[in-house]
Amino acid sequence: MKRLMAKYVILTYLVFFVFIGIIGFVMFILKQETLGKILQVISAWTSTFVFLYLFKKIYPDDKILDYIKRQFSERIKISILFLTIGLMIILLIGNIITFGIYNNKILSELVILSPVTLVILFFSNIISGPLGEELGWRAFFLTELQKKHKIIKSGIITGILWGFWHAPLWFATTGFTGISLIVYCVSFMLAIISFSVIITILYNHNRNLIIPILGHQLFNYFLGIQKSELLLLLVVNAIILLIMALLLAMINNKIMNKS
Repeated sequence: MKRLMAKYVILTYLVFFVFIGIIGFVMFILKQETLGKILQVISAWTSTFVFLYLFKKIYPDDKILDYIKRQFSERIKISILFLTIGLMIILLIGNIITFGIYNNKILSELVILSPVTLVILFFSNIISGPLGEELGWRAFFLTELQKKHKIIKSGIITGILWGFWHAPLWFATTGFTGISLIVYCVSFMLAIISFSVIITILYNHNRNLIIPILGHQLFNYFLGIQKSELLLLLVVNAIILLIMALLLAMINNKIMNKS
């Protein structure tokens, strides 16, 4: 299994990097922006494509449809559902308050409020990362990792590998260079590792893939609807998520020690 997990990570990286190269060629050389955006959505499913490709080697006695059904079979706990939503709302509110005070701006200057735009962004967002990444990274990789490591360590390892998987986007889409790029990369990794720890803990208390998909969706969506400057926004997100992760880890350890 260790070898198959390593193969999964390597192939997921390689296929995604190839996708990024093709997208760059389509958008900047062929000038086909629409096709490029379609390929961007497809590329977000790389981890799922690789997992499906390796599935019979990983679980030779299982069927893919049965496996997928099991990922959603556990009854959703309302407490975990609300906690997942609540933590992401707290993150959003924390950002709004921080930038509202820092920049002396009102809500309409900090967040997109157009109902049509909000709906379009919600559904365009969910078909990419949240639906495309969680089956591979969380249901498979994280679950298998936890058979050898504790919850927090597994969340950190998954977060590091998942985070660096996004590395081509740092250079291809942000436009940052020099110190700004370094700050962006460090903040991105801190945010995504902290988020991974949070979702790992929540997922362990409710083994339904809806939980990480929902958390991932709200994390990306709330980040996408904010108008604040991207670099500062990511730094603030990283700090708030780190505090959340530390608090949730301490609470989880107390719960586990009592049980």
